[in-house]
Amino acid sequence: MNLSKNYWQGFAILFIVSSCATQTSLLNDSYDLSLGEKGTHAFWISGIGQTKTVDLSTVCGDGYTAAKTETINSATNILFGILTLGIYTPRDYSVYCSKEDEK
Repeated sequence: MNLSKNYWQGFAILFIVSSCATQTSLLNDSYDLSLGEKGTHAFWISGIGQTKTVDLSTVCGDGYTAAKTETINSATNILFGILTLGIYTPRDYSVYCSKEDEK
């Protein structure tokens, strides 16, 4: 009986850790990136029908343009979702900027 309990606990931990995900959107072909902003957005009821926006021109500022955005569902975020039964589900984000091409 004890072996079965340990098996399921190990499976649950493996499931939580392995379900982390990162979605990346590449907005241009630049390789010289700098982090413009990093933060966390809070969603309620598993984020159903909810969106959050970040003004990329404000984040990157003059002389820079948004090059890449990432949305990260980390183990910590998943744990918050599990502990609150999906009522509070945070999601991390990052915005990377590059220098604008001179024309």
